[in-house]
Amino acid sequence: MAGEQELRRYLQRAVTELHQARERLRATREPIVIVGGSCRFPGGVASAEDLWQLVTDERDAVSRPPADRGWQGTGPEPAGGFLSAVAAFDPPFFGLGEREAALLDPQSRLLLETSWEALTRSGIDPPALRRSRTGVFTGLMYSDYYSHWRDRVPDAERGDLMLGSSASLAAGRLSYLYGFNGPTFTVDTACSSGLVALHQAVSALRNGECDLALVAAASVASSPLAFDFSRRQGMLSSDGRSRSFAAGADGWGLSEGVGVLVLQRQLDHERTQRPALAIVRGSAINQVGAGPGLTLPSTASQRQVIESALESAGLAPADVDVVEGHGTGTPLGDAVEVRALAAAYSAGRPGDRPLLLGSVKSNIGHTQAPGGIAGILKTALAMRHGVVPRSLHAERPSEQIDWQAANIRLVDAATDWPEREGPRRAGVSSFGISGTNAHLILEQPAPEVAARSSRVADPVFRRKTYWPADTPNVPEGAV
Repeated sequence: MAGEQELRRYLQRAVTELHQARERLRATREPIVIVGGSCRFPGGVASAEDLWQLVTDERDAVSRPPADRGWQGTGPEPAGGFLSAVAAFDPPFFGLGEREAALLDPQSRLLLETSWEALTRSGIDPPALRRSRTGVFTGLMYSDYYSHWRDRVPDAERGDLMLGSSASLAAGRLSYLYGFNGPTFTVDTACSSGLVALHQAVSALRNGECDLALVAAASVASSPLAFDFSRRQGMLSSDGRSRSFAAGADGWGLSEGVGVLVLQRQLDHERTQRPALAIVRGSAINQVGAGPGLTLPSTASQRQVIESALESAGLAPADVDVVEGHGTGTPLGDAVEVRALAAAYSAGRPGDRPLLLGSVKSNIGHTQAPGGIAGILKTALAMRHGVVPRSLHAERPSEQIDWQAANIRLVDAATDWPEREGPRRAGVSSFGISGTNAHLILEQPAPEVAARSSRVADPVFRRKTYWPADTPNVPEGAV
């Protein structure tokens, strides 16, 4: 009798532990829905729809720096992808004074604007989120706006200047503005920052640390330092263009951008009936470690991060049809990336169904921290429309890559998304000079879900210009 009771207790424990293990596995693979977003990218892009129009029009957004940067006469004038009117801002809308706005890094100003837009375009009234468990996960690389003001403000106001240029407060300011109580932080893994921030948001949602997440990233060149450094290191493209995976690739084309995405768990999404831009099925990050060099990419680590992302999604390599590549436009970086893609995605892939590869960097340049978010927006709309846009400057694919052996096709002309049973799926890659790699698996939402619309009215910003050259005498102590 005692033995039978002991056996019963053992079986009950085993069933409970099995149930708990299944719940943990379910949580690690619970789909996360991207319900909306907002962005600013070169070429006048101010929304995801604008970005889609730019890539389908096959436009090249590279230009000379705008005259309002004050760079003329400071050295070689670089070509790149630039945002227009980065100095324009509406302080009263966000409860800021003139002085605070002038000392606030344009990256933070743009994050304030685009985060508000991202929420309203997701059908969310921002004030309704006050005291909510909403997290903010931000990617940021630069703080060179400080250099413009360093000699312009009295010592007593240096603290305000430091606060305006603080990377940590770029995220903290958003939670302060909205009254969020979820995890809030800024990451800097260089060019993979946006996707790393998204991976952290996905983990926090699955772990129950927050119920809604803002994923944001920004790069604005307040000075030409990044361009000058890249040029001196021999890494900068000769004409500012990123020739991703192409024979003519000669360096990265630096550019600017801001992107914000709104994420929630699928179960919450079904309850709230919001629209859906895309579904995050899996994601992974890793580090090159002691690789070929401090800033050099590694085929082994890139292959590993892709395989980890597929595993987290519970998918096989052949379940993915398209990859939005990192595509730096450097001969070494592109060759390493394609070798890793071939190794990770080749298993079970039919020879007559190559993996399609492209990069939005060929249109807008290397936007750095938000580069992964640009890739997500492009890919999400490509899945919706069933078309993989052309990668520019790819008339001759890189000769350092055996494309046929890799079973990968560089998309050098707009291509219909391959037909298959079930939803469309794609990978998105970001690899940072920091050595931190990230890969994401996206899935197409059901058409009826993607077609939902619950958009709140966009804000109306009444902007003024705040830039050192334009605001030399902002009143001291103005609020």
